Amino acid sequence: MSNLNPDKQFQKWIRSHHLICRGTDFIFETVDQSLIDRFESCLHAVGGQVVSIKEVGNWPMGPQRCFKILRATAQVPRPACHAIVSYWASKGSFQTRYSEISE
Repeated sequence: MSNLNPDKQFQKWIRSHHLICRGTDFIFETVDQSLIDRFESCLHAVGGQVVSIKEVGNWPMGPQRCFKILRATAQVPRPACHAIVSYWASKGSFQTRYSEISE
């Protein structure tokens, strides 16, 4: 895992539009499996868990190359995630950086 504490890592992902909140779930999208693993580690640190991981589209990276977009849906017990949700409400987005492709 990164040297950042879980809250700082969540904030970083919120600012980069990898992590959004939808209802009571966290939605994390990336093309990098190792980021999914780090996300899961951070979730465990705050008492949360990944509910599902699925492929939701392809991210084009040149004329004949693309990467699978992975979406992890997670739940974190309240009030443990109150600070994360508050940060998302002030700095986050309702769509991930891959939303145009994955929806």
